[in-house]
Amino acid sequence: MPVTRRSFLAAGVIAPLLTSCASVLADYREVPFEALAARLRVCAASYVALKAGQPAPAVLVSPCSMQPPLDEVSVFQAASLTKPLVAYVVMKLVAEGKLDLSAPVSNYLPEGYVHQADPMVPLRLAHTDIFPAASLAHIPVFTLLNHSSGLPNWSRGPLTLAFQPGSRWQYSGEGFMLLQALVCALTGLDFERSVSRYAFVPLGMQHSRLRWTDDLRMQSVKGTSWFGNESQLTYTQPLAAGSLLTTAADYARLMQAVFVDKTILTRTLSQAVAVENGLGLSWGLGWGIENAAQGPYLWQWGNNPGFRAFAMMSATTGDGFVLLTNSERGMPLAASLAHQIMPAEHGVFRFHKLG
Repeated sequence: MPVTRRSFLAAGVIAPLLTSCASVLADYREVPFEALAARLRVCAASYVALKAGQPAPAVLVSPCSMQPPLDEVSVFQAASLTKPLVAYVVMKLVAEGKLDLSAPVSNYLPEGYVHQADPMVPLRLAHTDIFPAASLAHIPVFTLLNHSSGLPNWSRGPLTLAFQPGSRWQYSGEGFMLLQALVCALTGLDFERSVSRYAFVPLGMQHSRLRWTDDLRMQSVKGTSWFGNESQLTYTQPLAAGSLLTTAADYARLMQAVFVDKTILTRTLSQAVAVENGLGLSWGLGWGIENAAQGPYLWQWGNNPGFRAFAMMSATTGDGFVLLTNSERGMPLAASLAHQIMPAEHGVFRFHKLG
């Protein structure tokens, strides 16, 4: 399926509506995982549980006949699980003294930011506008990580601020695209190489990429729509907001690294902005935060056409999981898995954006 903003946004809007019409995700928490996968007709699911920050072997669930068969190196689209990966790279740049999270973005992009109206097409073909340095001067770097920058999720036209940065939460893919430009400016490398240097290589994420490559095509799992049809985007260039291709085992290594590095973990939990107080939800620097028993918990959901993903981990105990599925019906599996691995009343599965 060709990558277009229209197909990307349409799938992101329709699928959550279908899920919410079907049931609240929390209603699935006591249904056994494998039985639920079969019931939802999710043909490929891979998850890794973490105990005290240590990943267990990947568990594969495939109630359908698949070619090629599902295995430990099967690669899924992780969608917005890309964002915590990017946050990890940003934290490494902070540790090296190359980046001040409190500084305005204009310090690192003094010529302004070239914004693509459609980041899923090559730059040479895209409509662009310049978000000036004078506007970047109002945006502290940390607000890009906790989604309080005032930037929209996506903008078809010129980029503008909807509110004073830092004043409230609004989920923003555009904010992470701006982080992508910032990272490249600091490293002097393209984005894929930057992420490889700071995350993929040192963490041993051997089966992870930010765009399609020939070697991954043989390992990739095809996505399926809510109605069972093949549905997926093909990323030809890295996209900090959602182009990660990975395995559950690889992503668990990232989660382990976040838990083990207490400086990163502490920073992640800092400067949190309220998301939905009634559910105990806020957003830290790169991860959502849920306050619940044995928490706080870090979490992030992923929602691409044909794929659903979810990662969650207690910042206190290091217990958690990452789940990758090849179906728009796959998100309820996260509620089942959370109840199995971290039994608590998890308000996140009543959050309206999950689907």
